[in-house]
Amino acid sequence: MEANSTTHRLQPHAKELDGLFGSPKQLVHLVTLAIILIAFYILQPRRIHNDGLLTANKRFSWEPAFFARVRWITNAQQIIDNADNKAKGRPYRLSRGDTDQVLLPPSMIPELNRLGIDVLNSRESHAFGLLGHLTGMDVVRKTSFHVRVLLSYISPALPALFALTGARIAAGIKHEFPQSREWTAMKPSKAVVRCISEAIALTLFGAEMTANNPDLIHLTHEHTHNATVNPDVISWMVEDGRNDMERDPGVLTTLVGSIAAGSTYSITNFCCRTIVDMVAHPDVLDAVRSEIREKHSQIHGRWDMAALGSLEKLESAMKESSRLTPGTLLVYSRVVKKDHVLSNGLAIKKGQFVTMSGAARTMDPTIFEHPREYKGLRFCADDKIEDHRARPFHSIDTDILTWGAGRWSCPGRFIADISAKILLVKLLDEYDFAFVGDKPLTRSIMHEFLFFHPESQMLARRREDPSGILFV
Repeated sequence: MEANSTTHRLQPHAKELDGLFGSPKQLVHLVTLAIILIAFYILQPRRIHNDGLLTANKRFSWEPAFFARVRWITNAQQIIDNADNKAKGRPYRLSRGDTDQVLLPPSMIPELNRLGIDVLNSRESHAFGLLGHLTGMDVVRKTSFHVRVLLSYISPALPALFALTGARIAAGIKHEFPQSREWTAMKPSKAVVRCISEAIALTLFGAEMTANNPDLIHLTHEHTHNATVNPDVISWMVEDGRNDMERDPGVLTTLVGSIAAGSTYSITNFCCRTIVDMVAHPDVLDAVRSEIREKHSQIHGRWDMAALGSLEKLESAMKESSRLTPGTLLVYSRVVKKDHVLSNGLAIKKGQFVTMSGAARTMDPTIFEHPREYKGLRFCADDKIEDHRARPFHSIDTDILTWGAGRWSCPGRFIADISAKILLVKLLDEYDFAFVGDKPLTRSIMHEFLFFHPESQMLARRREDPSGILFV
């Protein structure tokens, strides 16, 4: 009798449980999920720090790293801006989910540049950022052969490649951009990447190998998407290899691929962003176009490297777009190879990642007046022109940090500079651009990377009176 009464009393509760969980199977699934989450939390590595640094992007000490990772993927810009404001020029720690990174103020660059690679190693950070264990880019941990070839042989040989680079990019523009004088909707990123691929393929493989070889040009960008006799990277790599690793075909292939991956899309993003910024600011666009026309008249239409490098207004617009929309929010990334105490008393530990917020410099109002405003001609203003001339776009500039800083700054910056200027001069002289529906395009961000979305559309049409620019 008592047992029956107890059973009767429990029946309503059983029905409530059934209503809550639907069925015993759903309850089992819920319990299993809870066990997995608890195990995930218990087993995740704990990072214990006692250096007193502010930690950004971590809500509480025992928060699973997964949540920090999701926030970093979707909201990196706001996370960095908030952390920079709180830190006020002091070092702080960034929790990204995959790793913690110590962000140092850009004012420390001179001190860090004096440290050897036995203390700070950029190649280790580069391999990590490129998912080297998955992509094969771990090879850069062991060799900087491609950097040596770019700086020692390719950059000095660029004058020999200049005219042909101009011709290849011009041919790409004719093929990829509309030839109509009516407004035509197009995806500029996809057109520009093909034009830049012409220049990169020429630099990597040489004139003979890339002549009338569209498949090789296609490979230069598509595979990254999923005074010398041979002024090209692959020839010099084959000739200058000093050990078995530098002569290994697999290593050479990976290094050449890293150059293609690191250049084609970064140059494309930069060129598209520069055009978008000028279209949004017609006064800057008109000034740059007038400068191009005036220079064309002065040199009688024969554009060499010196003429291209003398376009001060174009250079200013390029610097401004790079300042406001860099390729990445984080610059000067290094892995600490051994414990070291910095001059500010901060002890950095072996295995730590150190980096910097580019915005801590580029958005500093003591360096740039109204730093969040686009002023395309700010660098060539009367009171800035001498400094502007002394620091051309391809130089290492610790105010805008386009190419990084120190001995491991971007080795391909001279190639990028020439390719971008050739493309921009041709496009601005030959085409008008406008926004679809007069709606300016915004930049896209994922993780720390800023980019021009490849599916973004603009309107383009051929101008009626192009100058007929030729590169010699």
